[in-house]
Amino acid sequence: MIPKQSEAGIAIQLEFVADLSYNPRTHQYRIELTEPYHSELPRDRNYLLIDVEGFTVQKLLDLFELEVINYYQLKCEQARQTLERVRSRF
Repeated sequence: MIPKQSEAGIAIQLEFVADLSYNPRTHQYRIELTEPYHSELPRDRNYLLIDVEGFTVQKLLDLFELEVINYYQLKCEQARQTLERVRSRF
């Protein structure tokens, strides 16, 4: 019998998890991200790796925040700095 997926699991899958695979050699899940993250993030960052041992939905959310949201925040900050440099010249 296949266990019923939780609402949190369904929401995560709909929002940013495109595919999940297991690597028995490293004992990690590789979580492929959905669009637009898959295309917009660099190739070495358009997926998440998480250890199978101790895996929880909260750890997955924390990893998404650390890897994806922080990446976009960095890009936003870089764009702001560029804008400020341009504005300071006028």
